[in-house]
Amino acid sequence: MQSLRPLLGLLALLSPALWASPMPDLMATLQFDSREMSADGIDQRHSYRETWIRQGNTLWSERQIPESVRHAFEHQHEHSKTPHKHFIPEMAARWVTQDADGQFHLEYVDGDHKQRVFYPATEYGQAGFRPDWAQLSRLFDPAQLKELTATGEAGEHDSRWYERRQGDQILRVLWSDSLQLALAIDRQTQDGYRQYHMRATLAPALPSPLPWQQLADYQQKEVSDFLD
Repeated sequence: MQSLRPLLGLLALLSPALWASPMPDLMATLQFDSREMSADGIDQRHSYRETWIRQGNTLWSERQIPESVRHAFEHQHEHSKTPHKHFIPEMAARWVTQDADGQFHLEYVDGDHKQRVFYPATEYGQAGFRPDWAQLSRLFDPAQLKELTATGEAGEHDSRWYERRQGDQILRVLWSDSLQLALAIDRQTQDGYRQYHMRATLAPALPSPLPWQQLADYQQKEVSDFLD
């Protein structure tokens, strides 16, 4: 047993993510809400939803935008005085894969124009994309849970609430180890003037076929095709 102590000590230092349960395939609707009240009493609120799918080394997320809004935007653009090539990643689905070497492949899929737009690593910042697999695939990096304290509150899917209070900031995370997923994230100031909330509602099963299996007739482009 004496010879095992150095090995055990090394293992104890490894990231908790390495000990985590395997990630099950799943689909969820993500609800995002934020609120900020300025010093002059203006209350700003933002809310949106995304469809989110995780299967193996593939992630798919797509903003839920009403068709009427999409059509109005396209009509406005097509009839503007100076129409131009445009691509708005927030209006497209984001398709991310990670290979065995940890390299990312990022595309945005524009269903309205049947286009797949590839983003090289040099353009990740242009789309506001951070290549952090732990965060992207679980919605919260489980390695950060060690900085939070379990509150004893339980939720669905064997989840537990974790909390951290730092200065006037409060962070709460509802984490499911069996799902390897944050089911809820709350960030706010103690006075409540700034708030951010995320909620994940699971679907009973993955869609069939999967979205990225329906792109055979899509045109392949690169983001450089849209840059002036």
